[in-house]
Amino acid sequence: MPKQDRFRKIWQPTYIIIYREASPGSTSSLALAKEDCFSSGEEGRATPVASLFSQRSRGSTLSPSSPIIPGTPSIIGGGGGGGGAPCSSSGTANAAAAQQHCSVEDVLQLLSQLNEINQSLAVAPSNNDKNLIPDVASNHLNPEVFMSKKITNKLQQQIQDPLVLSSGSLPKWCEEYNQSCPFLFPFETRQLYFSCTAFGASRSIVWLQSQRDVNMERQRAPGLSPRHADQHEFRVGRLKHERVKVPRGENLLEWAQQVMKVHCNRKSVLEVEFVGEEGTGLGPTLEFYALVAAELQRSDLGMWLCDDESPKLIEDEIDLGEGSKPVGYYVRRSTGLFPAPLPQESDICEYVSNYFWFLGVFLAKVLQDNRLVDLPLSNSFLQLLCHSRSISASTGAAVAATSASSSSSLAGSKLLVDIMTSSLMSEEGERERELLLLDSYQSKMAASEGAWYDGILTQENLLEIDPIRYEFLKELQELVQQKQNIELNDALSSEEKLQQISELKLNTKTGCVALEDLALTFTYLPSSKHYGYASADLIPNGSNIDVTIGNVEEYCNLTIAFCLQEGIAKQLAAFHRGFCEVFDLSKLAAFTPDEIRKMLCGEQNPEWTREDIMTYTEPKLGYSKESPGFLRFVNVLMGMNGSERKAFLQFTTGCSSLPPGGLANLHPRLTVVRKVDAGEGSYPSVNTCVHYLKLPDYPNEQILRERLLTATKEKGFHLN
Repeated sequence: MPKQDRFRKIWQPTYIIIYREASPGSTSSLALAKEDCFSSGEEGRATPVASLFSQRSRGSTLSPSSPIIPGTPSIIGGGGGGGGAPCSSSGTANAAAAQQHCSVEDVLQLLSQLNEINQSLAVAPSNNDKNLIPDVASNHLNPEVFMSKKITNKLQQQIQDPLVLSSGSLPKWCEEYNQSCPFLFPFETRQLYFSCTAFGASRSIVWLQSQRDVNMERQRAPGLSPRHADQHEFRVGRLKHERVKVPRGENLLEWAQQVMKVHCNRKSVLEVEFVGEEGTGLGPTLEFYALVAAELQRSDLGMWLCDDESPKLIEDEIDLGEGSKPVGYYVRRSTGLFPAPLPQESDICEYVSNYFWFLGVFLAKVLQDNRLVDLPLSNSFLQLLCHSRSISASTGAAVAATSASSSSSLAGSKLLVDIMTSSLMSEEGERERELLLLDSYQSKMAASEGAWYDGILTQENLLEIDPIRYEFLKELQELVQQKQNIELNDALSSEEKLQQISELKLNTKTGCVALEDLALTFTYLPSSKHYGYASADLIPNGSNIDVTIGNVEEYCNLTIAFCLQEGIAKQLAAFHRGFCEVFDLSKLAAFTPDEIRKMLCGEQNPEWTREDIMTYTEPKLGYSKESPGFLRFVNVLMGMNGSERKAFLQFTTGCSSLPPGGLANLHPRLTVVRKVDAGEGSYPSVNTCVHYLKLPDYPNEQILRERLLTATKEKGFHLN
């Protein structure tokens, strides 16, 4: 196609859509509505083609898609009419009709509320809630029910237009709906919109072009030669790549901090080489990100919540990229990493905040340059990233109870009312105690100064973050509940109430103990010596104030507030500043915590089937899918455990994780070729930038497995 025709294809055809506002009470607007509201249809019936301007929401209203039926009210007017009856000319009737119609904003708000209720039903209820409502899970709807195919297609059309992206002319509704109503779109569409809009126009254009190449590569039949770009193909610019050299070793984290300080405000792609090594491009860059992610997990940094007396791990040593390290060198928690609460005015907090600023820049660059890192962040920390408020299990059960109340008996309805009123004398005491503690914490959050992380985490997050402290606080709250029950018992005299309250004991796993015997004070005791402090006062002079039965509830509230907000405020503020140096953190509000984890880390527990390997791995130059050497390689991959699979991926791709979707979405595809002039004693080698594995033809699987696993433990990039 000639170049002139190409440009003509871009600009033609051109459609001009004119929107005219119809103001209620205006004669001209009513005449315009009368003229444009209906287009004549068959058999004299009128078909609505426009919707009314809503007085209340100042936006367009939902219009019916079917023809007007004689005798029904028209869209504009409030009166009935037959066939081609004109719209009402009365401004009062017009305004009244407008108020009877709900706006698009009203519908979206309703859908948003229903979606939140549906999400709450997905949370596993407590045992008491299960006994009350056994079919909570059956009321949960598939999230796809809330997705709109039409709006999704419209959004995809908008962001796939290079002219619209390059000129920054996307309609406002794209950003508004993506942020406020993400449930309308599938994850792939939201991720596409994020990649096209979060990093500027230049990256948007280049990203669209690269995505087209990736899609064509995936559609290419296995075994065919890679597609070469057409010399006449028109492309718009390319991204600038900046290359830096860093040394391996103990000071890698300090070098990485200096690199990010210089590069955080730049829009170019960061590439890293290691001093004294020959490797360049994607492979060394991915290994740099992987090594830095491992360094950020060091326990001696004091960044993450950890325990000195952690349970004995299965493995005696851990290797995250820089050789085997002893147990305790890295923070390894089954629930993931979460910031450790620290005294906000201490030197250790200032020291740790610098690392959190770097962490913000680091994660933002991972997203901007489309890298993957194996950083096991906790679900609670990911909630902070996407500003996602947690939904309590008890709330979900209460909602389900409300929906089931219409079919329940009178006795069941009375029980439901008792629970919803949170009576202190209710039989569902455990559930109400959790709600009481949650309300106390939320009231404290509301009274504090507004910050970007306010109100996101609740007491239920503490179960994931610090389960031991959560269980202890729960036992204290049960003691508070017993005290309140005694105080509300009118059958007891004042002296009897005081006597019974003084005899209350704390029920622990090891037995009953008096609260005073625990010698608690209003201080927070850290779980590790790495933080550099012995205790932190929850209130002024808290170390000299004992916790008694009279103030134990205040102690619980202050401890929760310190763990979830006050003790991590400076760290989160530094993280936010660092992240926003690259792009705005609010762009992540369109995703859930699990989706953010996939975007940052990919599939952290990589798995594959034999069919996946045969389909998405390409044997070449000496190997074919029927070659005995290649089939032995497939058998070895199938026999690997989790840690061996991660080591193999780190060796061949530079990253220990697979992109979302597994081997099918690995680009470029893993290619296996026969290593020339290599005997039984040779080792495999790899070009990580193009996922190109050079594998000798070993005589049996045992030797192949031994040589391959040995090669995965080698560090560095050298010519081979």
